[in-house]
Amino acid sequence: MKKVVHITTVHKRYDSRIFHKECMSLINLGFEVYLIVADGKGNEIVSGIKIIDLGLEKNRIMKFLFSTRKAMHVGKMINADIYHFHDPDLLYVGMRLKKSNNQVFFDSHEDFPALMLQRDYIPKILSRPLFYLAKSMEIYFSRRISGIITVTDKIAKKFKSYGVKRVEIIKNYPILSPNQEPNFQREINPPIACYVGGLTPIRGVKEMIIACSRAGVKLLLVGPFDSQDYLNSMRAMPEWDNVDYRGYIPYDELFETIYSKSTLGLVLLQSAPNHTHSIPIKQLEYMEAGLPIISSSAIEFCKEITNQTGCGIIVNPLDIDKIVEAIKRIVSNKQEAISMGIKGYNAVKENYNFKSQAKILVDFYNKGIKNKK
Repeated sequence: MKKVVHITTVHKRYDSRIFHKECMSLINLGFEVYLIVADGKGNEIVSGIKIIDLGLEKNRIMKFLFSTRKAMHVGKMINADIYHFHDPDLLYVGMRLKKSNNQVFFDSHEDFPALMLQRDYIPKILSRPLFYLAKSMEIYFSRRISGIITVTDKIAKKFKSYGVKRVEIIKNYPILSPNQEPNFQREINPPIACYVGGLTPIRGVKEMIIACSRAGVKLLLVGPFDSQDYLNSMRAMPEWDNVDYRGYIPYDELFETIYSKSTLGLVLLQSAPNHTHSIPIKQLEYMEAGLPIISSSAIEFCKEITNQTGCGIIVNPLDIDKIVEAIKRIVSNKQEAISMGIKGYNAVKENYNFKSQAKILVDFYNKGIKNKK
């Protein structure tokens, strides 16, 4: 039985991609799986996955200095065949964990250097130098581990341009839930639009709040706000009275508590270096839940899948009038909305689910193991 260690000091222990998709898939396929986290919630074993907690460091600098060092120490103690880490903060750790008899992979969920150009809290004068510093770090460390796992073609091409020889794309498709069948005929009265995910300006939170209020549709917001200041500024809007804000809800509770009680899903991400070529997982989760979707024209994947499947309506995420028009169209045309929901659900069930990606991940692992024999 091959021993695999997944490591993150930034993500939640039950992160959708890390825990539910990758770790659970590996357990089901016969691997011994460890997950190292740093959230202060203690050690536990869940569904056979051995979760090791490094303890919580609230300050990001302290987390970088101490949690990463602890992760390296614990990782070495486990002495695994495969190390699979998920944070750019751990690139140095990954290099130190690499030996001649193991494999070490960085799972690049996002284009990390590009984030330096779009983070609001980074002063403009520093964003470009930090971009080049982050890129230089990626190039140096990614060449000194076994390979890269990532989520999109664009990020994969970037790492190949660095000279990384082993790069694999594991797309962030949803896991099919065998007992989760959408009720396409559900009556939600009054109608509700939902958005689940990080709540930041560039994800269109303000536009969603205004558009839903104008369309006369309740907005169900789920997820963490980027900052308390941003949350306060949204709460100060007169349209906030139309918002039902739930905060963070675990992945395995979303269908029952949010999706089954919503009329439509919103994916209104705006154009940004780290967004344009991304695969927003929420679009696929909405589709799996049978929701018609109002989707962003600024995101290539959203445009492509919405056009191909007919699962919703594409809008300019900055055009509030068009968003209002799309919401009203879905709410007032029940049969069209049902048809969109069915088309999206069938597409996920047939093609856009994680089962195929789990096989790619294991094949990627095994290819390196075979090459060492």
